[in-house]
Amino acid sequence: MSAVIEQKVGLGSGAPAQSSLPPRVSLARKGVVTMVILVIYLVLVSLVVAYERRVLVGSVEALTEIHQQEERQVALNILVARAILTVNENYFSPNVDVSSKIMVLEIESVLNGLSKIEHKYEGIANDVAQLNKGMADLIARPNRTVIADIRGTFHRLVLDLDVVTSDIRGQKQRLLDDFRYSHNRLTVEWVVFTVLGLGYLGGLVMLFFRRLAIDIKKVQERATEIVRGYRGEPLPNSRFDELGDLVMAVNNMQDELRKHEAQIEIVRQQQFHKEKMAAVGSLAAAVAHEINNPLSAIVGIAQSMVGEHRDHGCGREGAACRPDLVMEQARRVMQITRQIGEFSVPQSQEPDLVDINGLVRSTCNFVAFDRRIRRVELKQNLDTTLPAVHAVADHVVQVLMNLLINAADALENCADRQPSITVTTYQSDDSVSIEVVDNGCGIPPENIGLVFDEYFTTKPPSRGSGLGLALCRSLICGSGGDIKIRSRVNEGTTVTVILSVKQVRLPSQQDNGKGASGNARADYRR
Repeated sequence: MSAVIEQKVGLGSGAPAQSSLPPRVSLARKGVVTMVILVIYLVLVSLVVAYERRVLVGSVEALTEIHQQEERQVALNILVARAILTVNENYFSPNVDVSSKIMVLEIESVLNGLSKIEHKYEGIANDVAQLNKGMADLIARPNRTVIADIRGTFHRLVLDLDVVTSDIRGQKQRLLDDFRYSHNRLTVEWVVFTVLGLGYLGGLVMLFFRRLAIDIKKVQERATEIVRGYRGEPLPNSRFDELGDLVMAVNNMQDELRKHEAQIEIVRQQQFHKEKMAAVGSLAAAVAHEINNPLSAIVGIAQSMVGEHRDHGCGREGAACRPDLVMEQARRVMQITRQIGEFSVPQSQEPDLVDINGLVRSTCNFVAFDRRIRRVELKQNLDTTLPAVHAVADHVVQVLMNLLINAADALENCADRQPSITVTTYQSDDSVSIEVVDNGCGIPPENIGLVFDEYFTTKPPSRGSGLGLALCRSLICGSGGDIKIRSRVNEGTTVTVILSVKQVRLPSQQDNGKGASGNARADYRR
């Protein structure tokens, strides 16, 4: 047993469900975010460049310092060379005392120059100590032996100064290498940062404007398609900015146009239905009038025959004569023509107190003449205690006709059972319900949610326009009522129309008949 599928349509059924959407991000906000990222990137680049600049400045300062050391070292080497020359010149001087004084002055100048580097080099410190000792000996007891020791100390000092000079040159070379490396690294980093920045900004701009152009083109093409009559699926919206709002506006425009065109088609079908019913009514009234004249004569003759049969019999026919049957069938024809005439009388489009059971009976009697209903067992189960309902009688009749014709269509292909339609009325709380039940083929689960959509139909184009149930929804919900549908596949369908007993101020009353009436039009062919 398949599960019961139920679809309910109320006053708010036409509103689309609100789905959870990501927060809207405007184009201005996207621009601000991009600028913030760009500023952060520039700040990071500036920090890296500042660091590399400090490294370069440090390298330059170190090179300057080492250059000054090199200059001082050259001056010191020159001073030592001059002192050695002085010592050598005065070594063989006959006046040792005078030579000693000259050598002491040279040694003092050399010691003054060595004082700046002696703490850095151990060999220089030893040489300084030896020179101080030799100078003291030279002052105390000048002789050639002391001068020879001083000469030896100067020769060792020259060798140690060569080591210092080589060390300074090595430091200078390392600093130059470091400077070149830092300069090359800064150049590479600057090129990389520039390429990355331009690539990021350029790629982002190109991607943004390319996607923007594509989306604008889609909106333009869809707007053109809508103008040309496209009413299919809405345009997918993956943006949550102003352009996304434009896409939503285009989709809403398409939906509103579809609804507007559906309402126009409903109005057209309703007008066609009214004109056809008016024509049928006029023709039925004329035919009924023409038929009633001879029928009245036939009924009069039948009454005379009945009286004569009751008094004298029928002569040659004897007891088999049944003039009462002639009168009964003539009266039946007169009743049928009277029902057709009553049904075809134009109804008011303003809500009023109506007898639901009376409308159901007259509608069922009229629809019973349809060829699709002739083979169907049409049953009525009416609650005789129903109160009057404030509604538009013509709307109730149109909805009931739609439902009966739909039920008859659903029974056409059901040859394995006796086709039947049951119309039931009952009251619950403050509402009156009309229930139309058939034992037809039912509605598939995938279609149950679409039956009230405009232009949806499973019938051939010549059998329905897809507006019948949409019309029913518009008429019933517009008057403050409700409509439900339940169905079991291969078992049947039940449609329940719920009408409020309370008086409802309809849009047609508020808009002088131009509001709800435009949204409540019939197409009984669905």
